[in-house]
Amino acid sequence: MRILLITSFYPPFVIGGWEQVVEECNTALKARSHVTHVLTSTHGLQVPAQDPGVDRVLTLEADLEHYNPPSLLTYRKRVATNLQATRDVIDRFKPDVVFVHIMWNLTRGIPWMAEKMCPGRVVYYVADHWPCAADPHEQYWKEQAARPVRRLAKNLLGRIALRWIGRCNRGFELEFGRVLCVSHAIRNELIDKANLNPANLHVVYNGIEIGRFYRDCSKPRPVKQTLSLLFAGSLVWHKGVHTAIEAMNVLRKSGQIAGIHLTIVGSGHPDYERQLRESVSRYELEQHIEFRPRISRNELADLLPEFDALVFPSTWDEPLARITQEAMAAGLVVIGTPTGGTPEILKDGETGLIFRPGDAEGLASQILRLRDDAALCVRLARQGQALIIEKCDIRRMNDEIEAHLENHLEQAKGGSAHLAEESASTLAAFNQPC
Repeated sequence: MRILLITSFYPPFVIGGWEQVVEECNTALKARSHVTHVLTSTHGLQVPAQDPGVDRVLTLEADLEHYNPPSLLTYRKRVATNLQATRDVIDRFKPDVVFVHIMWNLTRGIPWMAEKMCPGRVVYYVADHWPCAADPHEQYWKEQAARPVRRLAKNLLGRIALRWIGRCNRGFELEFGRVLCVSHAIRNELIDKANLNPANLHVVYNGIEIGRFYRDCSKPRPVKQTLSLLFAGSLVWHKGVHTAIEAMNVLRKSGQIAGIHLTIVGSGHPDYERQLRESVSRYELEQHIEFRPRISRNELADLLPEFDALVFPSTWDEPLARITQEAMAAGLVVIGTPTGGTPEILKDGETGLIFRPGDAEGLASQILRLRDDAALCVRLARQGQALIIEKCDIRRMNDEIEAHLENHLEQAKGGSAHLAEESASTLAAFNQPC
């Protein structure tokens, strides 16, 4: 098959773990003798890139750090440019099937153009909330300003801005003929909030290279004086890192922090990072909490064996975080929040320990359980690892993806005869005045 992968971000320019899944999936498809090509954004580029098999030409809807209201003046032109770029790549590569991944911060016109040019031959792999979530424009213009005067002005301008965006995007209704969902939680959300046809939605758990992270945890670990805790990921508010620091402070104030150490690995929003470091200083936790910079996935595999448990305090509905899979494969006990798809692999007292989002005292209590019960640590590590081996092997993921792509293509045979007419007419229709 000739497979075109479309994604907002693609390595080496990443903001999370899913981009690495896309790259690994691409590598696996090529290894299985498929011909692939990637269409992605210019995110991270300083100068034009010459990546074989990758077109970095799409423009994001908004800056990742700060929304720029005047950018609306060029919005329609940028959407038209993205549509043309999508059409050009499809014309040139002539894919048998289009495989759409991350669409957050990209116009829906891109997969819409793919559906028009490749009717019945577009497959989605949804690992976030983009099909039913507000886009960056809605998020900004609907958010209330702090000051009354600014609030009034923003409400007025927001109505105009959102009306303009809506008119420019009219008609970008996606068919979602076949959607692979990273978890049952995502599938249920797409049914309930995006009103997608349940018959078109199939759960395909993402996966990891088990052998890369596996560590034998069938025997009790050597007795140590310290329970080593790890947080690894983006330092942004919804990841809940502040809850982990507050839990350590709960332990300090109760006189039970002896023998417990937390390492925070990652980077993120500068304001949030500063807040975290200030909290550690204010609570006098410098001897019990350390910060380390973001590391690569290869380095993560070497880092995990240093720790006993992963703290996963996310406050948002995580689709299915890879870090939990990697930690469990490495024999760490995961202490996490049961949000989104996480409860599908993290079951309290069976494959890990849970606490409510934002509940620092609940997290502190679970940390003490691990510190004081070595047998519990061993049992949870073994059972968590066994579940990941069964459900989250990347080879199983790639097998299922390949089967879905081939099956969808087989069902769509004969549906591409009007490719040239469809692509020309849809782009022409968009170029009519809003």
